[in-house]
Amino acid sequence: MAHKVKAVIFDQDGLMFDTERLSVEAWNIVGKRFGISVGDEFFDGIRGSKPDTVKRLLNEMFGPEFDTDRFLEEKRAFSYDQIRKYGVPVKKGLKELLTYLKEKGIKTAVATSSGRQWTEQNVGGAGIDGFFDAYAFGEMVTHAKPDPEIFYLAADMLGERPEECMVLEDSFNGISAALNGGFLAVMVPDLSIPGPELTAKLTAKCDSLLDVIRLFEEGFFTV
Repeated sequence: MAHKVKAVIFDQDGLMFDTERLSVEAWNIVGKRFGISVGDEFFDGIRGSKPDTVKRLLNEMFGPEFDTDRFLEEKRAFSYDQIRKYGVPVKKGLKELLTYLKEKGIKTAVATSSGRQWTEQNVGGAGIDGFFDAYAFGEMVTHAKPDPEIFYLAADMLGERPEECMVLEDSFNGISAALNGGFLAVMVPDLSIPGPELTAKLTAKCDSLLDVIRLFEEGFFTV
């Protein structure tokens, strides 16, 4: 069965850019300064979450006396500094896919739990800001992924129905939001690897963004 696609909504961190690994590095390095450590299960749980959710979880883990605001500010500063030093780590196939979608006349948007400043720095630094028709940032919605609010907002900005919008995601929270909202849910795993139960619910699972082009070429997705 072919799936009609009028728009593609991109997550950002871990999907467009290899920033999830940078985030883990920031957590580990800054965490040592603060005397804390978190594991993979924690990272899987917060990917795609808004800052308020992360702050709440940190306070639950390390107590109300933990200086969450200062920790997150230092972590953010570390990440920005790494991007400024080494550039934006673009994921394999991103520019090829954006070019392909533009040639096909398919609308595109970014829907990210991250803020405007971080997103604009990354998108501008990668030289791909001219490809997107709309942006939905974390501060524009009330509910974080796995709630589909941010994807509904992006679809509304594009003027398209969820069932004809492909959502590209790498995280459990993000892909769950796409499924919860009735979108075409395509997972491109990064650090979070889906098990059989989640995989069975997906519209498709791809090894890289280049595979999305292949699915269009094979007729699995149509314009």
